[in-house]
Amino acid sequence: MKRGAFLCCTVFLLVSVGLAALAGERVPHAAIVINNDYEFTVENGVCAGSGTLDDPYIIGDWLIDAGYDDYGIRIHGTTRAFRIENVEISGAAKSAIYLSYVWNAEIVDCLFVGNWTGITFNFATYNQIKECTFASNTDGIHFYFSNENQVLDCVFEPNDTAIWFDASDLNLVRGNQVSQAHMAIYMNFGSEENTIVGNAFVNNLHHAHTDDPNIWDVDGAGNYWGGYKAIDADEDGIWDKPFEISADADKDNFPLVLNPFVAPPPPPACDV
Repeated sequence: MKRGAFLCCTVFLLVSVGLAALAGERVPHAAIVINNDYEFTVENGVCAGSGTLDDPYIIGDWLIDAGYDDYGIRIHGTTRAFRIENVEISGAAKSAIYLSYVWNAEIVDCLFVGNWTGITFNFATYNQIKECTFASNTDGIHFYFSNENQVLDCVFEPNDTAIWFDASDLNLVRGNQVSQAHMAIYMNFGSEENTIVGNAFVNNLHHAHTDDPNIWDVDGAGNYWGGYKAIDADEDGIWDKPFEISADADKDNFPLVLNPFVAPPPPPACDV
């Protein structure tokens, strides 16, 4: 972004929030629609970056009440790198963030509440969602024909379906807390070779469903499945019996005994 555009964006922010606004405070903004690389503009909430991998466009610090709009942020058919950060979106009739035919996007530290879908990926590749919270959406994240994306260190509670893959392969779901969902993670229409590891699934009606083979453990460690108990004879923190995902033998071979996001209880001690 040119220096003049950056200064214009800075002035726009100061007028919007006032001189006393705290850094990182979310500011109300209308729904954002970007349909090509030339629409990464100040008017569309882009206030920094040049669109490269080392310096992505930044869409950040916005509070978007989608109201009657289908989308809070809709980006389609772009090639430039961008990051959406510290954005809160609610009320989207279709999807809070809809990314179609894009790659090299990051969505970081965002909040999605009360949308039909939190984030939709449609033919999207090499994107990352990290440290976001999804609450009271019908679907948290929905992938359509989208491969090699990452969902890292997010919180889902509650959503109808937390993470849904349709015909999407080679994605990574790691380090997430998924609770109070009707279906925590759902994979169909030939979704294969997705890696789901290091997550905690707690108080879900159904933890997982898949129609095709996927990867549920890596290097001798899998996921925590709330309500599942077996035997840990060697006390290595791994249940000795796999957790069955589907009738077709898809399974977590090394289910975790303890929730990795909950501090273990202190060792027993005698009162003196």
